[in-house]
Amino acid sequence: MKIIHYDIKHGQVKVKIENLDDLWHLSTLIEPGDFIKGRTLRKIRLREEEARKQETKRRLVMMKLLVEKVDFKANLLRISGTILEAPENIPKGSHHTFNVEINSILTIIKERWLKFQLDKLKESSVAEPMKILICIHDREEAIFALSKRKGYAYLSKLKGSVAKKAVETKPKGSFYSEIIKQIKDYEKRYDVNHIIIASPA
Repeated sequence: MKIIHYDIKHGQVKVKIENLDDLWHLSTLIEPGDFIKGRTLRKIRLREEEARKQETKRRLVMMKLLVEKVDFKANLLRISGTILEAPENIPKGSHHTFNVEINSILTIIKERWLKFQLDKLKESSVAEPMKILICIHDREEAIFALSKRKGYAYLSKLKGSVAKKAVETKPKGSFYSEIIKQIKDYEKRYDVNHIIIASPA
């Protein structure tokens, strides 16, 4: 996580999310009652001239929320709350959800930052986590995950049709080839440092 601006006197920290671990760290730092500020996609109604129809478009706007709920799943951090600051055509007091991803930039505002929160923030900004892809498989199923500082992030499950022992049936395609293809795809997508493959097969 990159710290762009640090002003604890006014309770503000501006950060850039650089990896999946950062999303997890933010999910433990941001709490209901905090404020967040950043650019986010929002559906905006555009009224056509001399027409009653309304056209809706998604636009990137700057917004400030009072946080009500924080939800972290897989590769996405969702922060929901009430709009406090926004462009004129967005009603204040309405609800909105920030979808925070890698490369998102966010300002977190707290009335009071606790010491353990500041320590965790600094720790996540210094240590560069090792990107390790994990593949666990047997003859019929493979599970893929990325390692994190705390546990792992589940990516996907792959099922194959292979020949059963003591049964004369031909497998449909090569399951191991499918596993290799998926590993190469994740290796490129997440720029992993190491790959761990474990199997009883």
